[in-house]
Amino acid sequence: MKYSREYILRRAFDVFMNKGYDSASISVLQEELQMSRGALYHYFKNKEELFNAVIDEYFFKIFDKLQHNMDKHTYSLEKFIEVMHRRQKIFVNAFTRAGVTHTIFLNYTALVIQAGKHYPNFLERFKIINNRSLESWKDAMRNSIKAGEIKDDIDIDILAILFNNTSVKETSDRDCNDSSFAINVMQDMNRRMEVMRYLYSLIKV
Repeated sequence: MKYSREYILRRAFDVFMNKGYDSASISVLQEELQMSRGALYHYFKNKEELFNAVIDEYFFKIFDKLQHNMDKHTYSLEKFIEVMHRRQKIFVNAFTRAGVTHTIFLNYTALVIQAGKHYPNFLERFKIINNRSLESWKDAMRNSIKAGEIKDDIDIDILAILFNNTSVKETSDRDCNDSSFAINVMQDMNRRMEVMRYLYSLIKV
């Protein structure tokens, strides 16, 4: 069988998610990927390098692409809220088509937590992502202040945090089986939209 870097990353992603970093030894990875140790080492010199490549591909690359797309446009705050909501709906629909379940979601969350421990400078890079997102919210508010759409005496630093961190977390707080996961996430997303629109109404001129 001819292997590719993409194949290895995809299969290793599944292994790290389902078994966790500590349990995913090189021997386990070999067995799950159906590769010899030599073939695996041809692409990655050790488990640590493979894990870091998985996090780059399935975490940082996704967020970098999303933020890059946001940076290309100029939005008012109201429009930015709508764009964020539409982007989340696209994600949910993509997750549904891909068969993402509550279990997979929890495993992915656990993988990100493990990255905080095993990926060099993960927290620093995550902070950069968060700061870029905050700046997008601030830019949208500055544009709306300039256009006279929202009040000009607001604290955009605090409001950026409120908008960026809006989360109702109802799906994770209640019992959620795999069959109802997508529906529950969509409901939570719509509730989050309501919260953001309410925040917007408080500062609208």
